[in-house]
Amino acid sequence: MSKEQQSFEEMMKELESIVQKLDNETVSLEESLDLYQRGMKLSSACDKTLKDAENKVNQLIKEETKDEDDVEEINE
Repeated sequence: MSKEQQSFEEMMKELESIVQKLDNETVSLEESLDLYQRGMKLSSACDKTLKDAENKVNQLIKEETKDEDDVEEINE
């Protein structure tokens, strides 16, 4: 699976791996910079995924509330 098509869970797992490598392993400066850059991209992608999910949930709540209001008006 390409990096652009990773699921949220896969991105989080890769991000955790990067953090562990940066914390626990001896890596060169160049590799550290590459890992940091990849980690920032993953973090941004995860943030976008979470915001999109939050927006979907909020939209569903609005639609449910509207549907309930419509039913109440019909029953009155």
